[in-house]
Amino acid sequence: MEELSVGKFQWLIEELIRVGIKMGLALVIIIAGFWIGSKIKGIIRRRMIARDVEPSIREFIIPIIDVIFKLLVILTAINTVGVQITSFAAIMAGLAAGVGLSLQGSLSNFAGGLLIILFKPFKVGDYIEALGHGGTIEAISILYTTITTVNQQVVILPNSSLLNNPVMNYSIKPNRRLDIKIGISYSDDLEKAQKVLKEMLENEPLVLKEQPVTVEVLEFGDSSINLAVRAFTKREDYWDAYFKLYKKTKMILDDNGISIPFPQTEMRIVQPNDDFTK
Repeated sequence: MEELSVGKFQWLIEELIRVGIKMGLALVIIIAGFWIGSKIKGIIRRRMIARDVEPSIREFIIPIIDVIFKLLVILTAINTVGVQITSFAAIMAGLAAGVGLSLQGSLSNFAGGLLIILFKPFKVGDYIEALGHGGTIEAISILYTTITTVNQQVVILPNSSLLNNPVMNYSIKPNRRLDIKIGISYSDDLEKAQKVLKEMLENEPLVLKEQPVTVEVLEFGDSSINLAVRAFTKREDYWDAYFKLYKKTKMILDDNGISIPFPQTEMRIVQPNDDFTK
């Protein structure tokens, strides 16, 4: 009986040593595999940069490669411990089905990100307006697109929502049209106002000379004749031209004696004994 107990103890020690060696080897495989994976990811990133691959494609593909490589390393470590990969794969498939049902939104975001990369309605560096936000695209990841607004706020938008809603991309075309709506008094000289505003546009360096400029009557307002002052500028010069031309419009109209009216309200205080027939 004593010899049997000693034998069981020795067998237990040997099994613990064998399992410990396998676990240690699996741990080494995971550590080494993750380290090698990070190096491979860095090499792929540098090669993509050297080949001038678009940042949107680069930042979308590299995380996928990283996840696949880590999954292979983990499966190799599990096989080293002695767990059959086929059995493990069946268990993972069942878990994946359950997780997939609970992560339908994430899967739709992944599909949306893939379609964005393939069809390129926008890319990293573009200025867009979507879902009530406007900003420059910083990254297009597997699930989300990150934009930075003009006041340096970071907004993260789901890829599926971007794909299924209108997106205004200001960076596709090289030029943008600048629209200024300005009102002048009904008593002012309309043709003179049109002339001086058109000269202002033609003499402005930020306005593209090969594109037409427009100074025409837009509408008859309650207290003013509203003019549409329109010109084209380079995309990167838009805001400089916007602020500059708005300021020059006011100064030029003042210099030429053309007023910019504003709504006025006349209020009369009626006394109880006033004769309303007068």
